[in-house]
Order: sequence, then C-alpha cells, then structure tokens
Amino acid sequence: MIRLPGVHGLLGVHKGVAALLAALVFGAALVVSALPRMVESSLDAAARSAVGSAPPGTTSLAVQFTRRPFDPRGMRTTKQVAKADTAWRALLPTALREVADPGRLYDFATSSPILIDDRAHRYMTLKWVSGAGRHVRYVKGGPPGRGSGTRVEVAVPAVAATEMSIRTGDTLRLGDLTVKVTGLFEPVRPADRFWALEPELTYVIHHRVPLAMDDDLIVTALADGDSLAGAELPILFRWLVTPAQERIGAGNAAAVLADTAEFGRRLGRQDLEVTLSTGLDRILAEYLQRLALTRALITVFLSGLAVVCLGTTALAVLLFAGRVRGDLLLMRARGASLARTMLTCGGAVALVAVPAAAAGQAAAGFVPGAPTAVARLGPAALAAGTIAIACAAALVRSGGRRSGNALRRIVLELLVLALAVASVHLLRTRGLGTGGLGTGGLGTGGLGTGDAFLAPGPVLLALAAALVVLRAGPALIHLAFRAAARRSGAVPFLGLAAARAVPSAALPVLTLLPAVALAAYGMVTAGGLEEAQRQAAWERTGAEIRVERAEGIAPETLEQIAHAPGVRAVVPAAVGTTVAEVGFGGRPATVVAVDLGAYHRLVAGSPLRLPPPGSGALVSRDLSAAGSFDVGWPARTTVTPAGTVDAMPGVAAGDGALIVLPGAPAQVNTLLIAGDPEAVRPLLPSGANMTTVAGALAEITGAPLTAALTAALRVAAAALAAYALAAVAIALTGGAARRAEDLGLLRALGLTRRQAGLVTVLEAAPLLVLTAVAGLAAGLAMPALIGIDLSAYAGGRQGALSGGALLPALPGVVAGALAAGVAAVALAGAYWGGRRGHAG
Repeated sequence: MIRLPGVHGLLGVHKGVAALLAALVFGAALVVSALPRMVESSLDAAARSAVGSAPPGTTSLAVQFTRRPFDPRGMRTTKQVAKADTAWRALLPTALREVADPGRLYDFATSSPILIDDRAHRYMTLKWVSGAGRHVRYVKGGPPGRGSGTRVEVAVPAVAATEMSIRTGDTLRLGDLTVKVTGLFEPVRPADRFWALEPELTYVIHHRVPLAMDDDLIVTALADGDSLAGAELPILFRWLVTPAQERIGAGNAAAVLADTAEFGRRLGRQDLEVTLSTGLDRILAEYLQRLALTRALITVFLSGLAVVCLGTTALAVLLFAGRVRGDLLLMRARGASLARTMLTCGGAVALVAVPAAAAGQAAAGFVPGAPTAVARLGPAALAAGTIAIACAAALVRSGGRRSGNALRRIVLELLVLALAVASVHLLRTRGLGTGGLGTGGLGTGGLGTGDAFLAPGPVLLALAAALVVLRAGPALIHLAFRAAARRSGAVPFLGLAAARAVPSAALPVLTLLPAVALAAYGMVTAGGLEEAQRQAAWERTGAEIRVERAEGIAPETLEQIAHAPGVRAVVPAAVGTTVAEVGFGGRPATVVAVDLGAYHRLVAGSPLRLPPPGSGALVSRDLSAAGSFDVGWPARTTVTPAGTVDAMPGVAAGDGALIVLPGAPAQVNTLLIAGDPEAVRPLLPSGANMTTVAGALAEITGAPLTAALTAALRVAAAALAAYALAAVAIALTGGAARRAEDLGLLRALGLTRRQAGLVTVLEAAPLLVLTAVAGLAAGLAMPALIGIDLSAYAGGRQGALSGGALLPALPGVVAGALAAGVAAVALAGAYWGGRRGHAG
C-alpha cells in the first residue's frame, strides 16, 4: 500500500513556518479579543463617571407642580404628597425604573421668596422636605411645630442666623403670615447626598438683579409640612427620582435616555398639570455621542487590524503551502483526490491555527472588561479564515483549477474605489459616530446603521491607495528599469529587472499599505489629541498656576508668593461679574482686569493665544458697537472699547459679555503664576483655590473614554506596525528560493556577495518604498480627508483634530519614522538575505 504524507508529517518537516503561523494567529487573536474588552470596560466606567460627576440635583428627574392660592385640587397634606410620589414612580418606564435609586425624596416650598418684615433685600423661602429630621441636628431650640391659620413655625440654618440677624424665638412677618423661629439647625453629615439635593438649606443665597447696587439675601427655612401645605400660598411641589450611578452603563444608557423622554410624555397625559425637569437627558445624550464616536473609531482600527492580520496570516499560509507543494503534488501523483490534498493541508494549518487562536482568546481573558461579540467571535473567525486560505492554496498548488479572471479583478477594484470615495464623502458630510446610537457592545449593535458602513471607510481608503500602487507601481518600476538599462552598471539593471519580474505582489501590498496607513493615522490622531488636550489644559487655567480667592488676595500675600523660591513670575488680576449699562436693563458681563503685556511675558512659549496688549479696553463683539458704557465692578468705571476680544483663558463668560480692562487692578482676586506649585501652596490664604496646568491635563486625560481611546490607538498602531514588518519579512522569505536560484546563475559571471545583496535590495526596494510612502501619505491625509472632530476627548475644545486642524508635527515625524523603519528593516534583511543566498 502506498503511504501518503499526513498532517503531522507536513508539520514535522516545516516546523519553522508552523511556529511563525502560530505566532501570527496568536497575536492577532489576542489583539482582536483584548482590545474590545479593554474599551468596553472603559465605556461603562465613563457612563458612571458622566452621571456621578454631575450634581445629584442635575441628574435627578424632578416632577414639579405649582399650586396657586385657593386651588381646589389636592396636595393639602403631606400624605397626599407621598401618595403622589408613589403614583409618579408607577409611571416610570422599565429601563428608568431599573436604574432609579429606591430612596424617596420629595419636597414643597413657597414658589418665590417672601420679604421679611418689609426690610429691603431680606427674604425667606418656606420649605418642607421628606425625611429632613434624619439629616439635621438642632444646635439651638427645636423643630417647628404645627401652626394655625396664618401662624407658621420654622427652623433656620445656623449658618444663616448671623448673616440674616435671626435668633431663636424671633417672630417675623412674611406678607400675611406670622412666622416664629423655633430653632437653628446644621447638617448631621454634610457629605450625604441629601444636602446635594437640598443645598439651599445650608447657606444664604445672594442674588443681585440687573442695575442693583446691593445683593438680595434669601434664607430657606424648614416649616411644618401640613401647616405649609394648608396655607393659601403659591406652592411648588417637587418629587425627585434619582438614578443610581452604579446602575448606568454603556449597555443601558440609550434605553435610559429614551425612557426619560417617555416618562415626560406619560406625565403630560395626567390630569394634574405637572412638568418634568432634569439634566440627565443632556448628560446621557452627550455621553452617547462620545460613546458612538469611540466605538466607531475602535471599529476603524479593528477593521484595519482584521485586514492586516488576515493578509499577513495569508502570506504565512502561502509560504507554508509553497513549502509543502512537493508533498501535495506527490500525494496527487500517488492517487490522492483533490479533496484529500486540501484536507491534509487545511488540517495541518488547523492544528496550528485553532490552538493559537484559542490561546490568544484565553490570554485576552486577563484583560478587564466584559467580552463582546467581536471578542468572542473574532479569534474563531480568524482561525476559520486561515484554514480556508490554506485549503484554497492547496487547491491551487496541487494542480486544481485557478479561480478568477482579469474582468472580475477589475470589477472588484472599481468597487473598492467607489466604496472608498463614497465613505470618505459621507464621513466628511455626516461625520463618524452619528449614524445612530446603539445599545450594545462592539459588534453587537453599538454602532448605528450608518456607522456600520462609515467605520471601515479609512480601511477602504487604504485599500484603494494600495490598488493605485499596484496599478501605477509596475509602470514606475519600468521607467526606472529603462533608465538603468542605459547605464553601464550591471547591479541596477539586474536588480530592477528582477523587480519587474516579481510575481504575486498584490497580497504584500494589500497588507503592508493599510498597515502603514492606519498605524500612521493612529499615531497622528493620538499625538494630535495629546496636543489638543495640552492646549485645553492651558486654556482652562490661563497660566501654569492659577490662584483665585473670592474675598480678594492681600498685597502682602502677593509679595510673599512673588518672592518665593521656585516662583519665576506673578501677574495679578481681578475677575468678576457685573452689568454693562447698555440698552434697556443692561447686559450681564464678565470683567477681567489684567496687564496684558505682563501676561504675554508670563505665558511665552505656551500654546495660549492672548489678545494683543494695548492702551484701551477690549470687549466682546456684542458690546463693540457701543461708544462707551459704565460698569460697577471692580470700581465704577466708564469703558471705552478700543478693540474686541473673543475669550480669555481660564475665564468662563457663558452667555454674558466679556470685558478686558488694561492695567493691574487695585483689588486683586486672581494670581497668574509661572513656577513650582509646591512653592506656592504653603503661602495660600484660607479660602484660596489653586489650579494648575498639570492638574487640568490629568483631569482631561484621566476621563475613562479619553484614556480608553488613547490606549486603543497606541495598541492598534503598535500591532499594525508589527504585522507590517512581519508581512514584509514573509514576502521576502517566500521568494528566497527563487532568488537564490537566480543569483546562482550569475555566479559564473563573477557576481560578488556585496553585489548580490544590492541586487536583492533593488529587487525589493521599488515596490516596498512605493507602498510605504503611499501608506504614510494616506495615513497622514486621513485626518483631513475624514474630518472627525475629537473635541469631546480634548476638554471640549471645538474643532480639535477636525478636518481643518493642522497636522501635528511630532506625531507626523514619528509616523514617517515608522514607515521608514519598516522599509529600512526590510531592505536590510533583503541585503543580508541576498548575500547569504549568493554564498549558498
């Protein structure tokens, strides 16, 4: 009986290629499985951070009802208010009910403050809060009791007693009400969430109406619930539903957002005219926009990794198939069927690929995060694709029918080009991450239907560039060959002649160019993002160190800080709000008084862009038409605009106007400092707040989504670079036998070892250099072509890394070094391989 070579026999003879294939499959499975897990865990952390970092009063859903005096409807007792709370909670949709904190809080208060004893600027709001007795401690007196008629008992915050000149036992007149103060209270545990939801019970509210010279002081007092509910006053009732931070994640954020809107619609169908007030919908909408963009960007690099890993693995499989071609032909000659040879080759590859893919997936399990569909199915798909390539290669190598023709190839290439152009156009007009908000993880509906097509756009662009190189490359090589043919040197002629005859260059180019392009794109994006984050950190603080104190900073403190060791320079400033007396009622404005010349010198070399120093005041454009106007802060001053200003670093003007006054202020409340923060910190007075560029940068970069995206970009870029180098090495190894045979024919002509190495370099260099240069160009052009705005990851800087942003220099140089390094290592390997081939 004729014995045919088996699966183990093939692997035993070609252990080196099998080990290479195992390493490639293991690395690809590890990256494809670990990257989505890492990102998905960060997405859940980002959801919790988005909700947890906002004040509880902002994220809570407040159901509100305003009752007018003599309103015949209910809400006359605290029992009726508690019953209404149960009714509103019964209307919560499923997703919202699942994340709602079980703790209940509802309150009601006079809808507007009431003047105390007809004294100007002194007001009181009467309020009752469910469960308040468990959170307050009475430092004097006791809780308010049940009143009668127009007499009401109240308890006042202890911190307000001195400022408002209120004592226990006082009787106050509030309109038609007579109010008796029974006690003074303070929080039992100020850090409890209760006080974040009821902050007005802990301080006196200062409010200044436009054009007024003095603040209105408003104290909120606790009253007996039934007495207040029974009074004929305009009362605002509020029922709070607070989401539990730990119950919201990337998987249910979209459902919670949708249910928030549905809850509002359900409330609108009730007999009682209630309204829903919340900031949760805005917070979740902003988070979901960043979530969709993050998932889309990760999908871009996962798509690129899949193409590059599959291409590199295919090169390794073809190398293996080339090595076993003799064994397969022997099997066919001894009567083995075509299916048998395919199964033998495919089985040998399966024995390598399946355990390697399983090991890569198992190693990815140590990465924290929930496994997604891509993490589960990616390694299996990679192993299946590797086996399929091996079977197809065995079919061709063992004498099977070759598939495909020129027309089919041309149609496929045109389709790739059309899809690349269409995806780039849609990315520029629509953007990435805006095709719909999914609810699943990566690969499970996390992308909208539009993003499913748009996310692979950069990969299609890289493949289109590779096809251009494949079509234009031979023509350029031919021109170089003709130029070499006219020269006397033999080495350029022989090398370029060999380059023209290199077979099967399509797969190496289609693998190498996307790898270089996406690696360069990832490096440029990550580097540009870091630059934008640094710019945002400086814009937040306005100086290396910023010190602010509402009560002002004494001149002696300024002198101590200015002369402290480690402090290079200090610029005093004053920042505050006022009313610009223009038009009817005035215009709210933020005033900055600073010496712009000294400020410019302080931040020289930083990324800040300050308005030019001058002799006059600078105002925002909405005030520039006024010839002059008065402001009441920092002193009563007439402002004559001498120019316009759009923004000042570290100053949040909001919707108000902005005024920059020249010169150092008389009353300083802000210090802009260059130096060591540790030298400044011990000298700060009580109540001062210090911020630094380093702290602001850490806050921006430490956000879970930002950290996840930056880490993913770097991991993907490193993996792509490694597989690019592996693809080139395998492609050169695959032609080593043919190259050694060709060089052997030239021995009799006196070819030296050095010349053999140079011929090999010239054979590999043209297409390799063209591919690396085209890949680098495609990668550097992608940020401008695609136009993705990553401002959400750069501290909210609009336009950061958008299509109009400049290419960051350092990341561009690093990307160029990557492409040059891959080409240089490959050419060095070709040179030494050519010398060894000649010697052999």
